[in-house]
Amino acid sequence: MYVIEEEGLADAKIIHIHYDSVADFFENTDPNKSYPKMHSGNKGDQSEVKGRGDRTWRFGDDSSREGYYSTRFDPTKGKNICEEDVKSVIASKEYKSLLQQALTYKKRIKFVDVGFRLNVARAISGDDKYFASFTNARKPTVKLCINICGSACVDANDFKNVAKTAVPTIYALETAGIATEVYYCAFARETHPDDFKYSCTHVKIKSAQQRFNWTTFAPIFCLGSYRESIFMSWITSEYEVGGGLGRPMEAKEIQQQNNFGYSAVIGLNAAGNVKQVNELFNKIKKLKS
Repeated sequence: MYVIEEEGLADAKIIHIHYDSVADFFENTDPNKSYPKMHSGNKGDQSEVKGRGDRTWRFGDDSSREGYYSTRFDPTKGKNICEEDVKSVIASKEYKSLLQQALTYKKRIKFVDVGFRLNVARAISGDDKYFASFTNARKPTVKLCINICGSACVDANDFKNVAKTAVPTIYALETAGIATEVYYCAFARETHPDDFKYSCTHVKIKSAQQRFNWTTFAPIFCLGSYRESIFMSWITSEYEVGGGLGRPMEAKEIQQQNNFGYSAVIGLNAAGNVKQVNELFNKIKKLKS
């Protein structure tokens, strides 16, 4: 689950914490469980998370741990927040023009001198290559990160805005026929100050082969997924966490690390829906050229 790497900047020692699925993430970040490999100095932090089950700061609109647990797999929560945003993006002129770029990912026609599908116009014109051959264009996979790491002062509405950008972006790319691989992440610095400069939690919530699913994505709409479950991903480490659990990485720091291998990082300061899709389409065009 833990991968320790030296990346980018010479002094940027990084701990990567990986979860294969949302189920794996919640199974291994339960504050009520014991973790044999957890650093002994983190027990107080676990007790703090475990003992504050009725704080709106930690759970936002869900108010309590019980409320959070009851809604984190509720597909209607995300739909209520984002469905209108998805509709508005799909209906916008800007998005419709972007869909024209998706035509480059459909079947390509190549003309050859032998085959079974005759192109009459080319044959009449005397062209030697008048048989049509159809091939599938290569479809790159876009690897997206939803970076939910935020400071103590951001509230539930700020986290909802991340979802309002992420979901329409994913939906738009899939509508265009572009496969997306999506991770729920937290990019932080100095969560384990004695051992690492940066820490990165990665939770795989969608493979390139899977379709978008409101139930799978439901946890990203919950503040508790960050302030309980992500916090616990740091606390259960065999390395000691620092006071305050560090702070979010700045956008320029993430860029210096080449987005940690992601095509795009959607976070609290993310670009708008259509702009994000446009930037991704431009990246895909460069990959294909």
